Amino acid sequence: MAPESAVGALHQALAGDATLLTVADVDWQRFAPAFTVRRPSPLLGELADVQRALEQHHHGVDGGGRGGDAAAQLRARLASASESQQNRILLELVRAEAADVLGHATADAVRPRRGFVELGFDSLMAVEVRNRLARHTGLRLSTTLLFDFPSPAALAHHLRAELAQELSAEASTSVTAVLSELERMLSGLSTDDVDGVDITERLQGLLTTWSGAQVRLASPPPEAGEPTAAAMDSDLESATSDEMFDLIQREFGKF
Repeated sequence: MAPESAVGALHQALAGDATLLTVADVDWQRFAPAFTVRRPSPLLGELADVQRALEQHHHGVDGGGRGGDAAAQLRARLASASESQQNRILLELVRAEAADVLGHATADAVRPRRGFVELGFDSLMAVEVRNRLARHTGLRLSTTLLFDFPSPAALAHHLRAELAQELSAEASTSVTAVLSELERMLSGLSTDDVDGVDITERLQGLLTTWSGAQVRLASPPPEAGEPTAAAMDSDLESATSDEMFDLIQREFGKF
């Protein structure tokens, strides 16, 4: 202990006239979350320093770090990666952080399917890894994270599932924002200033492509004997004008 702290504790001990006294220099910000990781502690629960430490811990780490550079960089990598690549990226992250907390020079010692407890993790180490992953991902992560998902592979799979939902929501929000901006720009344009035909054709082409993708997602696979989309496209290409008009009239009626 620092001399100032030790002398101050000695003064309190002599002045308090306690029959049994323990003096300890505790980093509550680090110790309290780990000590209460599985259940609240009646021994420490009424200490003001512990209450402040737990409150700051929950509001700080559980609040996520979505604005942080590390989280932004990771999310950018994941957004442009396939599902298998996302799993690999997150597994590498979990193994690297776990290895660092355990004191290993590389992540090789952290086997993907080996349990964290078997690897030598205690509650303090588990909370430290959880805090690091919260900063890297920007997710709200439970204090019992490493006990709920007890191996690096299981934890990486969980992180990917959580991030996939947020990335999908963020992408949808971004597309909506871009469409709103496009709508604003088009409403302010004059047909004298731009090639309206070219813009219209490109917008119609984009809408056709998008509509076709949605139909493919929603449509069930063709049954046996039912013509495929490729076959129908081929028939349309070889159809005469009269056959095309007959098809339009059957499908949409007269207009």
